[in-house]
Amino acid sequence: MALAQKHQEIFQFECNTLSQAVLGSLLKLATNPRDQQELSKLVQSADTIMGDARFLQDKELEQNATNIVKSFTGTNDVRKKIEQFGIAIEQFGLLVGNSGACPKGYMLVDGKCVLDNRSYIKSKTNHRMN
Repeated sequence: MALAQKHQEIFQFECNTLSQAVLGSLLKLATNPRDQQELSKLVQSADTIMGDARFLQDKELEQNATNIVKSFTGTNDVRKKIEQFGIAIEQFGLLVGNSGACPKGYMLVDGKCVLDNRSYIKSKTNHRMN
């Protein structure tokens, strides 16, 4: 049964938003691989994407989200899953980059989301001035 256009748009918007959250979590875990709260957020976002992708009949997105859930459920430290971690960053980085949006604190450079050092430097400068 095909989804109504309105519902497709809702699911697609949620997938786009959650894909940004997945990429943001992956990037945060790159600097703090034992952050259990971020790992939980990562798996929960990917699990929701899996369901949404099924409704949208987007097999590639569903598989990417399934890989995240399978790889990171029950993991305490992403360094133990470094191969899957790198693949996940690449897959969701391209997905988010293709939509032209990156998580907060990151910017799009050559089709990839990278840390926006300008905002980091600015916040440090403002912090020192206060």
